[in-house]
Amino acid sequence: MDISDDAPRWDLNGFSPSGPMNVEETLANLEVKFTQFATFRSLLSPGQGIEAPLFSDLLGRLEEIHRQARLLGGYASLAFAQDTSDQKAQSLLAKIEGALARIDNEIMFFSLWWKGLPEDQAGPLLGSAPDYGYMLTRERAFREHTLTEPEEKIINIKDLTGREALNRLYETITNGYAFIPDFLPPDQRVPLTRDGLAVHFRSHLPERREGAYKVFNSVYGQAGPILGQIYQGLVQDWHYGEVVLRRHPTAQSARNKHNDLGDETVASLLRVCRAKAPEVFGRYFKLKAKRLGLPALRRYDIYAPLKEDAKTYPFDEALREVELAFRAFDDEFADLAMKIPQAHRLHAAKYPGKQGGAFCASHVPGEVPWVLMNYGGHRHDLFTLAHELGHAVHSLLAADHNIFEFHSALPMAETASTFGEMLLAKRFREVGDPEDAEALAFSLLDDAYATVGRQAFFALFEVEAHRLVQEGATPDELAEVYLKNLSEGFGDAVDLDGSFRWEWVSVPHFYQAPFYVYAYSFGLLLVYGLWNLYQAEGQAFVPKMKSILAKGGSDSPEAILAAAGLGPLNDDFWLGGFAAIESLIPKV
Repeated sequence: MDISDDAPRWDLNGFSPSGPMNVEETLANLEVKFTQFATFRSLLSPGQGIEAPLFSDLLGRLEEIHRQARLLGGYASLAFAQDTSDQKAQSLLAKIEGALARIDNEIMFFSLWWKGLPEDQAGPLLGSAPDYGYMLTRERAFREHTLTEPEEKIINIKDLTGREALNRLYETITNGYAFIPDFLPPDQRVPLTRDGLAVHFRSHLPERREGAYKVFNSVYGQAGPILGQIYQGLVQDWHYGEVVLRRHPTAQSARNKHNDLGDETVASLLRVCRAKAPEVFGRYFKLKAKRLGLPALRRYDIYAPLKEDAKTYPFDEALREVELAFRAFDDEFADLAMKIPQAHRLHAAKYPGKQGGAFCASHVPGEVPWVLMNYGGHRHDLFTLAHELGHAVHSLLAADHNIFEFHSALPMAETASTFGEMLLAKRFREVGDPEDAEALAFSLLDDAYATVGRQAFFALFEVEAHRLVQEGATPDELAEVYLKNLSEGFGDAVDLDGSFRWEWVSVPHFYQAPFYVYAYSFGLLLVYGLWNLYQAEGQAFVPKMKSILAKGGSDSPEAILAAAGLGPLNDDFWLGGFAAIESLIPKV
């Protein structure tokens, strides 16, 4: 029996307090709410303010509309994630996305009116609504990047048959892949999901690691030209929407603006990562090759364990380990994390058709989040569980904010999740086998590379790829650029072969959220700084950490960190994170 068979599945019948989501009833209620809201349009004359009580009333109505809309969209997304091959789930998601796009169009007039108000009209209204202050300020920050109402409506509608449709197609295609493990004995060659195959990337057997990667690269490589065309379409959509129409200076600066980070802050992050990642991780990879008895580390060996770790963890034991790790830091931290399995909102079973990877979905403030992962029983899966439950803790700590401000900006979104992994690593160091200490350090360094070095070079590839697509680059040419990018990231520390040239088409973030990936590098370098504070301050640090998380998305990342005494976010800040990572490399 597969250990994943005992892993829990969520219960969508408990999506709302009254039971299953009644899609038609919720849609009808939402129709009433946004129709009523639309009647206020005549009171919002361009360039003219309104009385503060009416402004407050409209904000409350708008929040309720967004609350219902996010619940609808969340339900449809979860139904699709649990079985991406389910045609009813596909149709439901398309239907809900269409309805939500129509609602956005109907209520768009408020946002456009607010952005267009002159300062002398907007200032007093902003002061009268402090609970919505950051959201309202951020809205006005996009004044120069906002189009006319008819143009914005056309984009909303066209996205349904454009960007969203392409992303659904990509997910349906790639989540349906079955990988035949021809590197296993004949009686074990049953088709594997992506997550099932990925277990072998961390095998202690070199030939098994190589075999798994070759199967993976072969499947994506055969589909590379088609998946590459989907990517080209999405890149063009992003360029025309964000650069040509909305007039952002670059494709990446559009994401930076949404993250409320200056272009120079992100440039600083990527500049330091480009210079330091090959150096720091290169030194680690050379040491790892020696420990593994290899003349040089191959790309197949990046995540190889120092020794065979045959131990597997039943899911209940894994959950208990994560709970104890969190509780050693703070009881509330652990109690909030355990709300997810207690509410049957954790889906960890692994099977074909289910969305790969892992996520935590927090739809509205105060709601218990939903967590998806594909549990395989290995120690690495425990860290994934700690990561996603960390996300859930972050969401629940920020529950006091309104629906517009409880979600943190992407760069801060990885703070609690990565910190959760560090807490679990601390527990393993304290209660695990002392002889396992070096293997654990190597595991942390593997994850640090995957989160900092790999993701930063992903972001650097995206910058280049978006530019090249505008110049007419083919998928084959993008594949060569990606291989060159990989080579730069590894330097002379890793042997790389051409089979990895199509690896980029296997990265969902490139498709679904352009330039998302630098948030991982940002998050881990930040967390190492926070971890150093925790080591120095002990339990006195706990309130500081919880206050950072409780801010949610109610201020800019730099302001939240400055309030905690961290920053500024310049080269020295990122170099400090790399110094903390370097300290993990065992001394030779």
